[in-house]
Amino acid sequence: MPSIMYFFAFSLWIMLPFILAYLVSILVSNMADGIQKRFKLPRNISAIIVIFLFVGVVGGILTGVVWKIVDELKQIYENFPIIYVKIQNSWLQFSGKFDDIIKTMPQNVQDSVNGLYDQFMDWIAKVVANAKFLETAGDFAKKLPSILISIITFILSLYFMVSDSKNIDEMIKKHIPKSVQQRASLLKTEIKKYLGGYLKAQLVLMCISFLIILIGFLILRVEYALILALAIAIFDALPFFGSGAVLIPSALVNFVSGNISKGIGCLIIYLSVLLMRQLIEPKIVGKNIGMHPLLTLMSMYAGYRIFSIGGLILGPLVITIIISFYKVGIFDGIIKFVKTVFLKIKKEIINIQKSFYDEGE
Repeated sequence: MPSIMYFFAFSLWIMLPFILAYLVSILVSNMADGIQKRFKLPRNISAIIVIFLFVGVVGGILTGVVWKIVDELKQIYENFPIIYVKIQNSWLQFSGKFDDIIKTMPQNVQDSVNGLYDQFMDWIAKVVANAKFLETAGDFAKKLPSILISIITFILSLYFMVSDSKNIDEMIKKHIPKSVQQRASLLKTEIKKYLGGYLKAQLVLMCISFLIILIGFLILRVEYALILALAIAIFDALPFFGSGAVLIPSALVNFVSGNISKGIGCLIIYLSVLLMRQLIEPKIVGKNIGMHPLLTLMSMYAGYRIFSIGGLILGPLVITIIISFYKVGIFDGIIKFVKTVFLKIKKEIINIQKSFYDEGE
């Protein structure tokens, strides 16, 4: 099993520029058609214009975001001694409020609380000790030529897929049987309906959560607002967790530390995200997935057992793909084979029972 997963991951990594180019070509082909018809331009020129716009806009946004994240990570790394002292002071203030209560507890409970704090601080120290920011930057610089080659491959593949989309489609249809084409078309529709709907809904909700949290953190003047908002938004997308798993403890710590305004701010941010999800999520997700909550829970648990934390998201995605395959009929042969084997086994059991009763008489 691990070798199969490794082979699949390696193949996906090798084909990633072409897969991304195909997905983007689906998004921009209609735009290229519109430009071609409106301005009566050759197909290759309209494809270049669309790709230039896409790469310019998306690339500019991604470059700005990544630059800001890297800058904040660098600041965190450089200012970690100050952050470490702040964490210690916050803990002392927090524990001081409950010192009298903790002292009334059994000694083993006191030792456990102190042990948790020591383990947490040791973990932070080890993370920083093992964090080699400069070496990581150096490794990134070494991989830069490979990244540039991948980007160039992606852009060229996107150009060919957009500019010559009709010939590519005709070539595919020419070499693939019609039955396979029909099944592939149905599969594409089903995956777009279930998987595409799920991913689109989660991405929209995560972006809205990110904006709400980022605006709130900027108003509260929280340090490293961009990275923290992004991390909490990703955490908010994880099932059974949500932004409250981070924002509520943060509010409690601020209240105990005497920073009432920040504590109230964290609660307001959390309630805003929660209200947004309650109002918008049903409308966005709707019936795109159409999966029973129990099946969702089972898929998440199975995903967690197989892929750890990431499986909480991968599990439902895999189930939606399996449902799409089932509706298209990909598993019809396997189901028919299983039914045939089951019927034969059932028939043999009935024959054995009859022969047993005949011998008894």
